[in-house]
Amino acid sequence: MKKRCSIITTVAALSALLLSLSGITSGSPAGPSGKVQIVATFFPIYLFVENIASGISDIEVTLLLPAGYGCPHDFSLAPEDVKKVHQADIIIQDGLGMEPFLPDLLKPGRREKRIITASDGVEAIMAKFRETGEHLHDTGTFQYNPHLFASPREAARMVANITASLAEMLPAYAEKIKENGDNYRARLEKLSREFADSLKNLKNNRVITVHEVFEYMGRDYGFEILDIIEKEAGQEPSAREMMNLAQRIRSEKVAALFNEPQYLSKVAGVLGKETNLPVFMLDPVASGPPDPPLDYYEKIMSENLKTLIKALK
Repeated sequence: MKKRCSIITTVAALSALLLSLSGITSGSPAGPSGKVQIVATFFPIYLFVENIASGISDIEVTLLLPAGYGCPHDFSLAPEDVKKVHQADIIIQDGLGMEPFLPDLLKPGRREKRIITASDGVEAIMAKFRETGEHLHDTGTFQYNPHLFASPREAARMVANITASLAEMLPAYAEKIKENGDNYRARLEKLSREFADSLKNLKNNRVITVHEVFEYMGRDYGFEILDIIEKEAGQEPSAREMMNLAQRIRSEKVAALFNEPQYLSKVAGVLGKETNLPVFMLDPVASGPPDPPLDYYEKIMSENLKTLIKALK
């Protein structure tokens, strides 16, 4: 399990870097290649943008986080990451508080940025597996679950948002952007229909997951996440919490436990053995290989669908 760390970027490093970037203007692409520089904050957003910009040689898409990292809500920015942000012409983020490091980097007075928020207009789910007052992806008024990308239905909507915004910002490439984006959205919508059709009339729809990443998938395709194992990613439950989870599994006849490759939990295996409950692996596509094929999301989600059918039908 990866070590989780707080968002720390030293004042000295930031100050020196901002001074070095002070000569960059917003009137033209920032990169030495002369291409339009787009930065996608983390892996699923990068996958979506790569599909939308495919075949457009004048657009260069860069991933901010390492491809294998996972969700960026506790990512520790290094000076080179700050440089990527400040040299970008367009930044594309998930939103809903997933990238809490961005607002400070994009304060008024610094290089003007064009920001695309992929989650705009989507019906967000409030985070529910938290103690009162506990901080998670705080948008200022409410606390929302930002893991829309883990549902093909919501991924298609995010792709539609990104496509429309990029076409407006880059009119010279609008036709190709719309063509690519519409084709990719159609593929994701087809995948979503396969999920919906295959997961009708579930034998048992009650599950427990490692953390809150599958809430949108559950809402969209009819399974209920009764509880999660880790209230914070990487933080194992206490003995009392373990006992309560085991009791709930037995009393509410939970169908399955779902582990995740990004936050592999040993506790899931322990709970499964104690309650005689099968443990399955679901991949939310929060991370992946450094150079993924364009259909990587579809391939992983198709495997997830097979797993859900085996677990719940």
